[in-house]
Amino acid sequence: MEKIENILLSRLRNNEHSQFMTDLNKLILTSQASELAIDDLYPSFESILNAETAAMRVELGSSKSKAVEECNRQRGNTWNAISMRTNSALLSPFPDEVASAEIIRRAIDLYGDVRTLTHNEESAATTNLVADLLLPANAEHLDNVGIQRWVPELKSENEQFQTIFDERNAEFANRESGDVRVVRQQMDPIYEQIVEKINASIVMKAAKPAVSGFVIELNEKIKYYKTTLASRSSRSKKTEKASAEKTQ
Repeated sequence: MEKIENILLSRLRNNEHSQFMTDLNKLILTSQASELAIDDLYPSFESILNAETAAMRVELGSSKSKAVEECNRQRGNTWNAISMRTNSALLSPFPDEVASAEIIRRAIDLYGDVRTLTHNEESAATTNLVADLLLPANAEHLDNVGIQRWVPELKSENEQFQTIFDERNAEFANRESGDVRVVRQQMDPIYEQIVEKINASIVMKAAKPAVSGFVIELNEKIKYYKTTLASRSSRSKKTEKASAEKTQ
């Protein structure tokens, strides 16, 4: 019988952590805590999960959350417009426009599709991209491609997003309730105890039949989050590498 796989809970974002623990709770209720031999730990787990869910509601209920998402969507649309206009210019019948589009395209490709990044990563990548495109040497190329007004607008939208995003973070920091970080510090040790106890029962061949199905389903969820973390880490390293290369 396979054991529960390891996962670094600290690397999960708040919404991912909350969803993972909610999914775990559903699996425990389906298999029954007594059958998993964790009935002594489950009350504490359930209590902390309720606290985490409540804290997440507070966090997601920020008055600035909607503005953050709207600003993020707008800067993404502007980036996409710049990218599509550049692709269009690559097909131009005029050589000077094609040459300029190739230069702009290389700059855009250096940072990849910024819309797939986390909010902070997208902000950093967009800041660097805009700085590259607004270099004096690129002024003629922006004009040839027809994005001379769009790039400064992307710069403005990105700065506006960062301002609102920071304001929302400050709002969270000043709250006395809804501290997800504190609740997570209580939840993770309970989770580790649950995993340790179930895995120990497997090693000792004392696990009840319900444990096998429980472990298989939980491991599938763990694999999903591991893939998410690996993908995020890869994107982050690419952004850092691109930034480092630009400063050399």
